[in-house]
Amino acid sequence: MKAILELMALLIKQHQELLQLSSQKTEWIKTNNMEELTRLLKEESKKIREIEQTETKRQQAVANYLKEQGENKEEATITELLEYVPEKYHEPFRTLQQRLLEEMTALRKKESLNRALIEESLQFVHFTLDMIQPDPEAIRYQHPSKETTETNDNFSIFDSKA
Repeated sequence: MKAILELMALLIKQHQELLQLSSQKTEWIKTNNMEELTRLLKEESKKIREIEQTETKRQQAVANYLKEQGENKEEATITELLEYVPEKYHEPFRTLQQRLLEEMTALRKKESLNRALIEESLQFVHFTLDMIQPDPEAIRYQHPSKETTETNDNFSIFDSKA
């Protein structure tokens, strides 16, 4: 029981750390600091792996607790788990569950912002490239005798004798 509560508290702490990294990532995206962004992405990957390991441990602790209670479930939600824990643990579980959901929601919002900033940057890059690179259709040189558009008296727009 205590192990599950400790693992949930650790998950909250790890999500808070990941949220801090995500906030830093926003700043590096805004300032276009690619070196720091690359370093931060590596750090973020490590933190995600830590969270995955903690979540695996939490799931195992829940499964073990349920087996001790005579239930043969591999996974259970907090609501399901509350059916098997003493009443005095209900409030700590609900509090931790709420805090974890809040951290996850904040993280999703921050990552959504980061994704939007990156997409906007990519659109700007594509726009800039389109402005710099000429249209391949516009660069079509033809021999003067093979002109497809005819003008009056076979004169071109430019007076070539001038």
